[in-house]
Amino acid sequence: MTLIRKNLTILLVIIISILIVLLAPFGYHIDLGPGPNSITAMLWEYSTYYSFRYLVALRYYPQFYFFRIVILYAIFRFLREKLSRKWLIILGIIGELIPLILSIPASLILNADGDNLSPIIISIPILLAFVIVLAFIYPKLYTESENS
Repeated sequence: MTLIRKNLTILLVIIISILIVLLAPFGYHIDLGPGPNSITAMLWEYSTYYSFRYLVALRYYPQFYFFRIVILYAIFRFLREKLSRKWLIILGIIGELIPLILSIPASLILNADGDNLSPIIISIPILLAFVIVLAFIYPKLYTESENS
Protein backbone atom coordinates (compact mmCIF):
# COMPACT_ATOMS: atom_id res chain seq x y z
CA MET A 1 0.00 0.00 0.00
CA THR A 2 1.45 3.34 -0.91
CA LEU A 3 2.02 5.79 1.88
CA ILE A 4 -0.50 8.28 0.48
CA ARG A 5 -3.21 5.65 0.13
CA LYS A 6 -2.56 4.31 3.63
CA ASN A 7 -2.68 7.82 5.11
CA LEU A 8 -5.94 8.58 3.30
CA THR A 9 -7.46 5.34 4.59
CA ILE A 10 -6.37 6.14 8.13
CA LEU A 11 -7.72 9.69 7.81
CA LEU A 12 -11.08 8.40 6.56
CA VAL A 13 -11.33 5.89 9.41
CA ILE A 14 -10.43 8.60 11.95
CA ILE A 15 -13.09 10.96 10.58
CA ILE A 16 -15.73 8.22 10.66
CA SER A 17 -14.66 7.27 14.20
CA ILE A 18 -14.96 10.84 15.44
CA LEU A 19 -18.38 11.23 13.84
CA ILE A 20 -19.62 7.99 15.40
CA VAL A 21 -18.31 8.94 18.84
CA LEU A 22 -19.87 12.42 18.72
CA LEU A 23 -23.10 11.84 16.80
CA ALA A 24 -24.17 8.22 17.25
CA PRO A 25 -26.44 7.60 20.23
CA PHE A 26 -24.70 5.84 23.09
CA GLY A 27 -27.64 5.06 25.28
CA TYR A 28 -31.33 4.91 25.96
CA HIS A 29 -31.91 7.06 29.02
CA ILE A 30 -34.61 5.62 31.31
CA ASP A 31 -35.62 8.28 33.80
CA LEU A 32 -37.02 6.71 36.94
CA GLY A 33 -38.13 10.08 38.27
CA PRO A 34 -40.53 12.59 36.77
CA GLY A 35 -38.52 13.23 33.60
CA PRO A 36 -39.02 11.68 30.16
CA ASN A 37 -37.05 8.82 28.64
CA SER A 38 -34.71 9.79 25.82
CA ILE A 39 -32.05 8.67 23.39
CA THR A 40 -28.71 10.28 24.24
CA ALA A 41 -25.60 11.00 22.19
CA MET A 42 -22.62 13.14 23.13
CA LEU A 43 -23.83 16.20 21.22
CA TRP A 44 -27.62 15.72 21.24
CA GLU A 45 -30.51 14.14 23.04
CA TYR A 46 -33.97 13.27 21.77
CA SER A 47 -37.08 12.74 23.86
CA THR A 48 -40.76 12.98 23.07
CA TYR A 49 -41.09 15.68 25.74
CA TYR A 50 -38.23 18.01 24.70
CA SER A 51 -37.75 16.89 21.09
CA PHE A 52 -34.06 17.55 20.24
CA ARG A 53 -31.75 19.20 22.75
CA TYR A 54 -28.12 19.86 21.97
CA LEU A 55 -25.03 19.62 24.20
CA VAL A 56 -27.04 18.04 27.03
CA ALA A 57 -24.72 15.07 27.53
CA LEU A 58 -21.70 17.34 27.73
CA ARG A 59 -23.29 19.04 30.74
CA TYR A 60 -25.08 16.24 32.53
CA TYR A 61 -23.53 12.89 31.57
CA PRO A 62 -19.72 13.20 31.26
CA GLN A 63 -19.24 10.06 33.36
CA PHE A 64 -21.18 8.04 30.77
CA TYR A 65 -19.38 9.14 27.62
CA PHE A 66 -15.83 9.60 28.93
CA PHE A 67 -14.90 6.02 28.02
CA ARG A 68 -16.03 6.68 24.43
CA ILE A 69 -13.09 9.09 24.19
CA VAL A 70 -10.86 6.29 25.50
CA ILE A 71 -12.19 4.01 22.74
CA LEU A 72 -11.45 6.73 20.17
CA TYR A 73 -7.88 6.88 21.46
CA ALA A 74 -7.72 3.06 21.24
CA ILE A 75 -8.84 3.25 17.60
CA PHE A 76 -6.00 5.72 16.90
CA ARG A 77 -3.52 3.32 18.52
CA PHE A 78 -4.96 0.38 16.56
CA LEU A 79 -4.54 2.28 13.30
CA ARG A 80 -0.89 2.99 14.21
CA GLU A 81 -0.51 -0.74 14.98
CA LYS A 82 0.28 -0.15 18.66
CA LEU A 83 -2.84 -1.92 19.96
CA SER A 84 -3.97 -5.44 19.13
CA ARG A 85 -7.35 -6.40 17.74
CA LYS A 86 -8.20 -8.27 20.93
CA TRP A 87 -7.63 -5.25 23.17
CA LEU A 88 -9.55 -2.96 20.83
CA ILE A 89 -12.59 -5.26 21.04
CA ILE A 90 -12.23 -5.65 24.82
CA LEU A 91 -12.14 -1.87 25.24
CA GLY A 92 -15.18 -1.58 22.96
CA ILE A 93 -17.13 -4.04 25.12
CA ILE A 94 -16.11 -2.27 28.33
CA GLY A 95 -17.08 1.06 26.79
CA GLU A 96 -20.57 -0.20 26.08
CA LEU A 97 -20.95 -1.60 29.60
CA ILE A 98 -19.74 1.54 31.42
CA PRO A 99 -23.02 3.52 31.15
CA LEU A 100 -25.04 0.63 32.56
CA ILE A 101 -22.49 -0.21 35.26
CA LEU A 102 -22.34 3.42 36.44
CA SER A 103 -26.01 4.25 36.15
CA ILE A 104 -27.61 1.35 38.05
CA PRO A 105 -25.97 2.08 41.44
CA ALA A 106 -26.32 5.84 40.87
CA SER A 107 -30.06 5.44 40.22
CA LEU A 108 -30.50 4.24 43.80
CA ILE A 109 -29.55 7.69 45.16
CA LEU A 110 -32.64 9.79 45.84
CA ASN A 111 -33.00 13.54 46.36
CA ALA A 112 -35.06 15.17 49.14
CA ASP A 113 -38.30 14.79 47.13
CA GLY A 114 -37.75 11.05 46.67
CA ASP A 115 -36.87 11.32 42.96
CA ASN A 116 -33.90 9.54 41.45
CA LEU A 117 -30.93 11.80 40.79
CA SER A 118 -29.46 9.72 38.00
CA PRO A 119 -31.15 7.87 35.14
CA ILE A 120 -30.45 4.33 34.02
CA ILE A 121 -28.74 4.33 30.65
CA ILE A 122 -28.94 1.21 28.52
CA SER A 123 -26.18 1.14 25.90
CA ILE A 124 -26.87 1.29 22.19
CA PRO A 125 -23.82 -0.60 20.82
CA ILE A 126 -23.22 1.37 17.61
CA LEU A 127 -19.62 2.16 18.56
CA LEU A 128 -18.99 -1.47 19.52
CA ALA A 129 -20.29 -2.64 16.13
CA PHE A 130 -17.98 -0.14 14.42
CA VAL A 131 -15.01 -1.28 16.52
CA ILE A 132 -15.64 -4.95 15.67
CA VAL A 133 -15.99 -4.20 11.96
CA LEU A 134 -12.85 -2.04 12.06
CA ALA A 135 -10.88 -4.71 13.95
CA PHE A 136 -11.60 -7.35 11.33
CA ILE A 137 -11.81 -5.30 8.11
CA TYR A 138 -8.94 -2.83 8.46
CA PRO A 139 -6.11 -5.41 8.73
CA LYS A 140 -7.44 -7.23 5.65
CA LEU A 141 -7.69 -3.96 3.74
CA TYR A 142 -4.16 -3.11 4.77
CA THR A 143 -2.68 -6.47 3.69
CA GLU A 144 -4.67 -6.66 0.42
CA SER A 145 -3.51 -3.20 -0.61
CA GLU A 146 0.05 -4.07 0.35
CA ASN A 147 0.02 -7.14 -1.89
CA SER A 148 -1.27 -5.27 -4.93
